[in-house]
Amino acid sequence: MNDVHAVIELKITPQRDCGFGKIAERVSRFEQVEACFLMSGGYDLLVFVKGDSLQDVAQFVAQDLSTIDGVLSTATHFMLKTYKAKGVLDQLGDDSRLAVTP
Repeated sequence: MNDVHAVIELKITPQRDCGFGKIAERVSRFEQVEACFLMSGGYDLLVFVKGDSLQDVAQFVAQDLSTIDGVLSTATHFMLKTYKAKGVLDQLGDDSRLAVTP
């Protein structure tokens, strides 16, 4: 069975004396979390997670991430297909050109 990968954006409330660090550390301790980054923009943390299924990831977000004190909102984006990872292109088939139709 293939693992399911997702990117989750978290909007959090910074805490006095530690900013985003305490929540980021707590989020990072979950075994499903492969990476966690402080980001600029509309969300504060960008979290890469892995699960056994779409439901597994959704349950992790609903039961574990969104219930952490200080987490205001989440946005989950599932990775559907990999074209390039870690600097390496995935094979696009026998012909590396994209198909063009009129």
